[in-house]
Amino acid sequence: MLCSKCGEDHPLEEMELTFKRPDDAASLSPEERNEFLQENSDLCIIKGERFFIRAVLPLPVDSRAEPYRIGLWVEVSQPHFERVYDLWESEDQLSEPPIPAIVANEIPITAGALGHPAELRLSGPSIRPAVFLKPSSQPIYLEQSVGIDVHRTAEYTALFA
Repeated sequence: MLCSKCGEDHPLEEMELTFKRPDDAASLSPEERNEFLQENSDLCIIKGERFFIRAVLPLPVDSRAEPYRIGLWVEVSQPHFERVYDLWESEDQLSEPPIPAIVANEIPITAGALGHPAELRLSGPSIRPAVFLKPSSQPIYLEQSVGIDVHRTAEYTALFA
């Protein structure tokens, strides 16, 4: 698959699902985005009131050492957002306690992700933070806690292929 970032061809099995914006930001019209949205590839603020951080949701995969990572957004409180912003390029973020968060994207083939309570864990200045879901009966929580097989990774990847 041709990568939109680097222009190189990557094998499909190496690709992972990624969301460009939080769902509530993506649903805004271009005019509304221009007026109400402050964003870059890692941070997003809607109307100066709602604060989002791009992160990865790791899902353990049978027969693979590395998890499948869904790139999604979480909403956090303003004080937590400001703390993450202050630590963005600091090694000190590794000692930061988990941050309460809410998943801000619905994953089309896994109902129940949007609004799911979670913890955001900072991973270091060159690595996106990781999201760990709070226990629930939702399928996405079960996939994170029990793991998925390689066929499920292909289903996720196919969402953007």
